[in-house]
Amino acid sequence: MLLSERALIDTADCFELEAQATFFAKSSDDGNPQPLYDLKPRLRSAHMRCGSLVLSAMRQRLGTRIVTRRRCNLRNALRAALWLTGAFILVSVLEALLYPSYQTPPKHYHTLKQTIRSRSSQAGRGNPDQEKIFIAANIINEDLIKGAWGDAVLELVDLLGEENVFVSVYENDSGDGTRNALRGFQAKLSCNSSVVTGDHISLSELPEVTMPSGEQRIKRIAYLAEVRNRALRPLDHTYKPLKGQIGFQHANMEFDRILFLNDIFFSAADAVQLLFSTNNGKYRAACAIDFVSSVMFYDSFVVRDTNGYGMGLMFFPWFAPTGSAQSRDAVLAEKDAVPARSCWGGMVAFDAEQFQEMSTPYTPRVTTRFRYEVEPFWEAAECCLIFADMEDAYGEPSIDQGTGVFVNPYIRVSYTRRTWDWLPFFQRYERIFRNLQYIVSKINYPEYNPRRLDKPGQLVEHNVWMSNQDTNGDSFQMLQRPAAPGGFCGQKRMFLMKRDFESANRHGRKNWEKVPVPW
Repeated sequence: MLLSERALIDTADCFELEAQATFFAKSSDDGNPQPLYDLKPRLRSAHMRCGSLVLSAMRQRLGTRIVTRRRCNLRNALRAALWLTGAFILVSVLEALLYPSYQTPPKHYHTLKQTIRSRSSQAGRGNPDQEKIFIAANIINEDLIKGAWGDAVLELVDLLGEENVFVSVYENDSGDGTRNALRGFQAKLSCNSSVVTGDHISLSELPEVTMPSGEQRIKRIAYLAEVRNRALRPLDHTYKPLKGQIGFQHANMEFDRILFLNDIFFSAADAVQLLFSTNNGKYRAACAIDFVSSVMFYDSFVVRDTNGYGMGLMFFPWFAPTGSAQSRDAVLAEKDAVPARSCWGGMVAFDAEQFQEMSTPYTPRVTTRFRYEVEPFWEAAECCLIFADMEDAYGEPSIDQGTGVFVNPYIRVSYTRRTWDWLPFFQRYERIFRNLQYIVSKINYPEYNPRRLDKPGQLVEHNVWMSNQDTNGDSFQMLQRPAAPGGFCGQKRMFLMKRDFESANRHGRKNWEKVPVPW
């Protein structure tokens, strides 16, 4: 019997054949049969091929199981993540619904509010002790002057009593529209005032900073400090107005409090509460909270918590869960006087004594209240440095001694009408962001500040940008020097005034730019 090679190899029974089997064909010449096929290598090949097919099938099945298991694990992980996210959102929503934020101010707020309402036609009804208030502002927004801001200031003067108020506004390089709007505003004021309009600040009058390219530029904070100081000039009786300066007047009384106003939407009644109700009127400074959108806090460049840390994620409760977290805890407890080390918030009230008698090595005269950091690539807001200088002159803020610095979250302001209209709604439900803000702030906030713990006069080492005239370029170098006040205010960055800032002012554009730090 003859079998083809293919039949021998492909038969399903190949494993049953004898490994040594040989087929013979009968010879016609003699009786010695000749081997036709030696099947030993053929069968071995058949064994190997069949075995590889089995192994391949096993591997394929095992691989399918592994892929299936991986897909199953991925689905389970996604399902768990969705459940956790859903639970996180549900808890946050329930917390916001069950515990509305900042809806119940202390009793004395209601007392003052009721007094204002019950004496609606009486001037000074919002000023229980008839305190003297100096209101200072720098504003260039023509629409706000003619509209919401101007109306609110006029109402505020009425609530405080015209005989108790002096309004000082300083404007420069903003064009005829702003100038005319301020002239119209001053004509409506019933109190004493100094409204300087159409003034000019030449950048050549301000100190310069040397850039790595050798170019001389003006720091933005140097400009802002100068503008704010000019709004305070009516307090300085040694100042003599320049010839042709329109609208300037010296203040005619000594003041109890100073109120700074940005170009904001605000309530006159809220300003009164900030002045007289925050911590029952006992403070070094009391600040509002300002919003750039309905839920996003704005003034993170200025505000520092009691430990000198910067802010967390810009949602409620705004402060980072860092250090003692005293400021954050006070917000969560809905305190009207949240302790801080510095603040501004678009509207801030100060004890006026600090401005009328202040003198330190860094602010030796009354006209230099606001200042800036001269060091290249190190910035600190003039509104924060003033708090550092107050610490240096009067000691650290003390709640017990009535010299605390407070943020008042009951008092809110905004920079747009849309944000202002939505503030009450989002204030009520802002607690929805608490858990998210905690997680993100733990991961990424606050920004590290190597000078946060500096004490004025302490010998410190700082990484300072130095001009290397004898080498090929400038660089950061370690420098040992006495610390100045305000290390906790600073950040490594640089803001410069645009050369055509007058044109930017006139057209309502941004008049400054941020330049990258050369790492």
